[in-house]
Amino acid sequence: MKKINEAILEQLIIKCNLPLSIIEHVNFRNFLKTLAPKWKSTSSRYFTNKLLPLLFDKAQNKMKCLLDDVTHLSITVDIWTDRRAKSFLGLTGHFIDSNYIPRAFLLDFCRLKGSHTGDNVRNMTEKTLEGLQITHKVYRIITDNAASMIKAYKFGLIVSSSHDILMNHDNDEEEHYESVESSDDASEFLRRWTLTDCHENEHDSNDIDGNIASRLSCFAHSLQLTVRDGVANVQCLSKCLLKCIKLAEWSHKSTKIADLLDDIGKSISQRTVTRWSSEYLLMKSILSLEKVNVDDITEILEDNEVKFNNNDFIVLQEAVELLEPFAEITVRVQSQSVVTASLVVPSVVHLLDHVNMMKTNLRILKPMCIQLEQSICRRFAGIVKRLHQQSVNTNDRFSDHIYFVCTFLDPEFKLYWLSQMKYSPACESKMKESLIQMVLDECDYGQNRSSNNLPETLSSFSSRSIDMNDSVVQSTRTTTNKKRKLFQYDDDSNGCNVSPNSLKSPMNEINAYLNDPLRCNFSLYWKNSQLHALKNVVKRVYSIQATSAPIERVFSRAGIIMSPRRTSMREEVFRNLVFLRMNESLI
Repeated sequence: MKKINEAILEQLIIKCNLPLSIIEHVNFRNFLKTLAPKWKSTSSRYFTNKLLPLLFDKAQNKMKCLLDDVTHLSITVDIWTDRRAKSFLGLTGHFIDSNYIPRAFLLDFCRLKGSHTGDNVRNMTEKTLEGLQITHKVYRIITDNAASMIKAYKFGLIVSSSHDILMNHDNDEEEHYESVESSDDASEFLRRWTLTDCHENEHDSNDIDGNIASRLSCFAHSLQLTVRDGVANVQCLSKCLLKCIKLAEWSHKSTKIADLLDDIGKSISQRTVTRWSSEYLLMKSILSLEKVNVDDITEILEDNEVKFNNNDFIVLQEAVELLEPFAEITVRVQSQSVVTASLVVPSVVHLLDHVNMMKTNLRILKPMCIQLEQSICRRFAGIVKRLHQQSVNTNDRFSDHIYFVCTFLDPEFKLYWLSQMKYSPACESKMKESLIQMVLDECDYGQNRSSNNLPETLSSFSSRSIDMNDSVVQSTRTTTNKKRKLFQYDDDSNGCNVSPNSLKSPMNEINAYLNDPLRCNFSLYWKNSQLHALKNVVKRVYSIQATSAPIERVFSRAGIIMSPRRTSMREEVFRNLVFLRMNESLI
C-alpha cells in the first residue's frame, strides 16, 4: 500500500499535476480498489503532511549530493507573484556534468515576504546558497534587465573565496506583463508593442570584464528591447499591426470567418502578451493567407479600418523578413537541453550582417532597419566593440569576454563565424590572437601566468591561419547579397588531428582543437576529447546560460500548479510541489 501511495504522489499529483484532493474522490477510490483490492483509503492530509515533505527532503538531499561534485555552477534568479499577490524568489542552478551534458536543478522556490528591496532579495539569495553550501561555487548569475536587482547586488555578493571573487547581480522582473490594448493612437501602441516581459533601466547590464564573476544580462530580454527600439516611431508598421490584431480577434469571434479559414486550411495566430515574437507570428500567419483570402475575410467584417491594401502587405512582408532571424534566435537561445552561451556572439554577428544586407532590399522599412542596427550596437556594445577591435569599458553592456570564450570552445562555431565579419586578413589575424588570448587567460584562471613565449606562439598560429583562410577573406568580398541561414558556415579548415602526446601546453591544445576537422555534438566532442586544459575551461564557462528562460519556465509551471481552483493551497505545499515538479529527475 505504501508503494501505491508513493506512486500516486509521484506520478499523478506531481508529474500529472492532479490535485491532492483527488485522494478523497469517491470515483478515484473505487478505481484504485478495482486495481488493488488490498489498498486502504487514506486522506489527502496524510499526503500533504507526511508523504510530500518526505519526498521533498529526499529529493533535496539527492540534489545536495550531486552538487557536492560540482566545482562551478551558474544560477538564474527572478521573482514571481502568484494569483494571491504572494511573491516567491526562484533560483535555478546550471552546470556541466561528467559527460559534458548541461544539467539544471531548481535550487529553491521560496516565499519572499515584504517589499522587493535590494537587501531583502540579497539576503534571501545568500540564505539559499548558504543552505545548499554552494556559495563558493557560483560562477555567474544570469537575470533579466531590471533595476531592483542591480541595487540588491550593487555592493557585490561574495561567492568564491578560493578565487576572491565578487558577484554582482540584478533581477526583479515580475511575470505579470503589461497588456497592450488596441488604440487609435498608433504611435502609442507601437511604443508599447514589444514591452511584454521586460523592465529596463538605462544603467543596467553592466557586465564586468576581468576576473570578477559578474551578473550577466538575459540575452533574450536584451534582444526584445532591441526589437522594441527598431519598431519605435515606424508609423506604417504600427497601423498594419493594429489591423492584424483586430483581424485575429475577429477570427475567434465570427463563425463565418472561422468557416472560411477552415475551408482554406489556414489559421491566424493570436497575440500573446507574454511573448514578443507573437506579433511576428501574427504577421506571418496573415501573410500566408494571401491578399485574396484576407479581402474575403474583411468583406465579412464590413469594417474599412481592417481592410488591407497592397502597401500594407509590402510592409508586413518586409517586417517579417527583417524580424525573422530575431525570432529564430530568440527560440534558439532559450533552449534547455543544449548549451546556449556560445550562441550569443554568433547571434549578434548574424543580426548585424542581416540588417546590413536588408538595408539595400527594403522599400518602406529601411528606417526600421537602421534603428535595429543602432540598437544592436548600443545594447550589445561590449560584444560589438570587441568585434570591431575597440576598447571595451566595464560599463558597456555585454562586456564580459566570457561570451567569446564560449563561442570559441563550441565545436559548432570555433572560428568559422569570423568569415561572416568580412575582416581584412590583418584584422582577422588580430581578432584570432585576441580570442586565443581570452581562452589562455581562462586556462590560467586564478593563477599568475608567465607569457614570455606567447607572442611568438600566437604569431606563428596567426600567420598559418591567415594562409589557411585567405580564400575565405577573398571570397567574402565578391559574395552577392544572399540570405544566410542561421549559424551555417563554410568549413574552410584544412587542419589535421594532433596526437594527445604532443599536447604539452594550453596553446598546443588550442592548435589541436582548431585543426581538428570534427564538428560533432558539443557533449560528444568534449566527452571524448583529450584536451584536458580546455576541458576544465569548458566545464566552468558552459555552466552559463544565455538567458533567464530557465527560471521563467519554473514560473510558468508554478502558474499551472497554482490554478484558479487551488488558490487556498498552503505556501509550503505549493513550494514542495513546484520544487518536485521541476526536479523530476531527483524523484
